[in-house]
Amino acid sequence: MNQKGMANSRRILFITSCPLPWGGSEELWSGTAQKLAVRGHHILAGGSENIPSRANHPKWIQLKNRGVKIDCFGVHPMERSFVDAVLRFKPRYYRLASYLRNHVLAMRLRWRKPDLVVVAQGQAYDGCVPIPLPEICEKAGIPYVLICQKAAEIHWPHDGALAALRRSYRQARHSYFVSKHNFELVQKQLGMSISAVSVVRNPFLVPHDQAIPWPQPSMSPWRLACVGRLWPEEKGQDVILNVLALPKWRARPLHVSFYGEGAMEQGLKGMASYLGLEQVSFPGFASPQEIWRENYGLVLPCRAEGLPLVQVEAMLCGRVVIVADAGGTSEILQDGVHGFLASSASISEMDAALERAWQRRDQWQQIGAAAGEHLRSLYPPDPCSVFADHLESILDQLPSSSSQRAINAHTGQSRQSHQGSPNVSIK
Repeated sequence: MNQKGMANSRRILFITSCPLPWGGSEELWSGTAQKLAVRGHHILAGGSENIPSRANHPKWIQLKNRGVKIDCFGVHPMERSFVDAVLRFKPRYYRLASYLRNHVLAMRLRWRKPDLVVVAQGQAYDGCVPIPLPEICEKAGIPYVLICQKAAEIHWPHDGALAALRRSYRQARHSYFVSKHNFELVQKQLGMSISAVSVVRNPFLVPHDQAIPWPQPSMSPWRLACVGRLWPEEKGQDVILNVLALPKWRARPLHVSFYGEGAMEQGLKGMASYLGLEQVSFPGFASPQEIWRENYGLVLPCRAEGLPLVQVEAMLCGRVVIVADAGGTSEILQDGVHGFLASSASISEMDAALERAWQRRDQWQQIGAAAGEHLRSLYPPDPCSVFADHLESILDQLPSSSSQRAINAHTGQSRQSHQGSPNVSIK
C-alpha cells in the first residue's frame, strides 16, 4: 500500500453489465480494481445482474483473493423472474415494476456509500438499458464514470431509450472508450457531443517489451490464426471461410486455424465441411503464447469491434495482421507497413487484403517486427495502472462524503459541472 493510498482511501464500486460470468470486456476494470485495492482503496465489484455462476469463476475468485470485495449489488435471478412473471400477465405495470426495481437498487447503492461508481459496459449502451445504472447512481446521488468497450454501426439504440442514454453520458463524470472510432460513433448515434472523454487502453496477456520467437521458417503450409469468440455476426469467421473457398486459395499452401469457443462453433464447422475446406481447423481455446508460437499472423474479418485485443497481442508478438476496418483496428495500423487493412469485412475486400499479404509473405517477419515496435510506442506497459491513475484524479475532485452527495440528491441540488473533469486522451 502506498502512502497516497493510505492517506486518501476511497470507496469505489465497479459494476459490470456483462451478461456472462466473464468476458474480454472485464479485463480492464478488474485489473484496475486490483491496482486500486493495492493502493489502499476500498474496492467493491459486482454485476448489474447477479449471476450465480460468477461465485465459482476463477477470475472472480482471483479478485476476491486480491482484496476486492465481491458485492451482490444487482438484480437477483429470483427478482428478475418475479418481475417477468408480473409483466407477462400485467404488461401495463411495466413502468411501476421498473420504478420499484430502480428504487431498490438505488437504496442498495446508498447503503454501500461508494465515492465513485465505475460502470463497465461491454457495448456502448448495455450498462444503461435495460437496467439503467447511471440513472440509479443519479437517484442515489453518487457520481459515476462509464467504460465503453465496443460500439458498432450494426448496433443502434432504440428511439425509446435515446433520452435516457443521452442523459447517462451527459451526467457521467467521465466516459472512457477503447478507440476513437467508438467515441465518434456513439456521439453520432446519440446526436450529441460528449464532454470529458478519454481513449483508454485494455491490458494484454503477452510481453510488452519483446516479441515471441518467429515460427520455424520451414513450417509448411503458411499458417494464419483467426482468433476470437465463434460469433460470425460480429467476428466474421464466415467471411474467411468464403474467401478460402475461392479456387486460388484452395490451390495455395495456406492454413487458417480458428481459435476460440462460442455458440456458433458447430455452424462454422458445418460451413467449412459444406464448402469442402481442408485447409482449416478449429483448435478451440489456446493462450496467446501457444497461438503465436505456431502461426505467422492474424487474419481478423471483424464486422464490429472496439479495439480487438487479439490484434494488439499479435502485433506485440511481432506477427503480421490482416484485419478488416472495424472499430479501432485502423487506428493502430498503417496499411502495408504494420500489416494489411481491408476496407470492410466483405469477401471481396478481405480477399484483396489477403492477396496483398500473400504476395509479400517473404516479408511477414519484418512487417511483424515493425508492427511490434509501432504498438509499443502507442501502448503503455501497464494500462491498468494508467487507468487507475486517471480514476484517482477524478476522485481527487470529489467530496469524500457520500452522505453529503445523497443529501444533495434528495434536496434537488445538482452535482458539480463535469467540465472540470480531465478531458485528455490517456495511453
